[in-house]
Amino acid sequence: MKIIRLITACFILLLITISILSCRKKQDNTSSEAEMTTPINISDLETTYGKLSSFVKEIEMISLEFTDESILSEIKKIVISDDYVFVMEKSNQKGIYVFNRKGNFLYRIGTRGQGPKEFIDLSDFSLNEEEKLVYLYDLQRKKILTFSFQNQFVGEVQMNYFADKFEYQNGLFYLYRENPSFGDPLYSLVVKDKNGKTVGKYYPSLNDSPLIHKCIFRKTEKNILFAQHMNDSIFSLTNERMNPIYYIDYGAKKMSLEDREDIRKDIRPAINVLLEKKTIAGITDVFEINDKVFIKFVNVIIPMFCVYDKTTKETNVFQYFLDDLLFIATNHPIGQYKDCLISILDQDDLQSAIDVGFNSWIDEGVLNMEKADRLRMMIEEKFPNRNTGENNPVVFLLKVS
Repeated sequence: MKIIRLITACFILLLITISILSCRKKQDNTSSEAEMTTPINISDLETTYGKLSSFVKEIEMISLEFTDESILSEIKKIVISDDYVFVMEKSNQKGIYVFNRKGNFLYRIGTRGQGPKEFIDLSDFSLNEEEKLVYLYDLQRKKILTFSFQNQFVGEVQMNYFADKFEYQNGLFYLYRENPSFGDPLYSLVVKDKNGKTVGKYYPSLNDSPLIHKCIFRKTEKNILFAQHMNDSIFSLTNERMNPIYYIDYGAKKMSLEDREDIRKDIRPAINVLLEKKTIAGITDVFEINDKVFIKFVNVIIPMFCVYDKTTKETNVFQYFLDDLLFIATNHPIGQYKDCLISILDQDDLQSAIDVGFNSWIDEGVLNMEKADRLRMMIEEKFPNRNTGENNPVVFLLKVS
């Protein structure tokens, strides 16, 4: 009996020791993750223009061809591969428009309908560049339709999840819906493999808000950057793991938790809170290229852009781009490709640059007459249909220095 008691006591002691070590390991991991989170301090909100040449060294323009089959409305998402440009419209769900890198229209991937190769409600799309595949997410039927880059139907995978946003990387699908009421599992962020099996889940559904807010997925070459609505933290998604990497510190302009909850739960209209308190919460987009992080956010109602240098720890915040390279690429980016930010501009704005913009920059002393004439000739040659109304936006690839 004494031997049995001794063995039992030793076994219990062993379990306690393992438990303590496990707790310490979890604490160490939490501590290391907290230490890895880099604060990005945003305080200067008064600067109007930021020079594009301070973080961009060259610009490539792609004019998307306008045909009867490729009349684009407002663009929601652009993804670029080595050979193609993939475009999704915001509201007109006709599929994914595919152009070559010169801007020539090739075909549309996917068709709206109720057939086996069709989608009912296209919520998002993503690329598998290694296997040259395009994934379309059918929100209504909770499944992914897979096509080749050459527009051949490959198959479908049932996800059983109502994803408003989704992204693919390294064999995994990242699905998001803020407060899912149906589907499996009932978490806001879900990671599934190519067979639809859940391998990771974050944020149990609270189902306490009448509104549905979308998240940010920004795929880079090494990870996926992730941020939730009105959350000042940016996370890295790698495989099924999620780690915090950046924290946006708005200082005295940071919105209180109470105001955030009022907006999230629709207790008070967001515009009322913003105009009354003049505070800031969350971000609207994020990009990371080389040693720079680019943050889009809104100061009350004014879109802002922040450039954070990871080497010098300096931030540069402003409202508008001063394109001192071409004097036309002025819109905030909507995507990234390798070492380039992706921006778009309506061709009507090119004529405005010729008629008004160039003269304004000449008066400001940042553009001379000779360069303005060269730019004018370039625009007239490359974009002959800019005034006809029969044109699509121009894609700008802003190569980050």
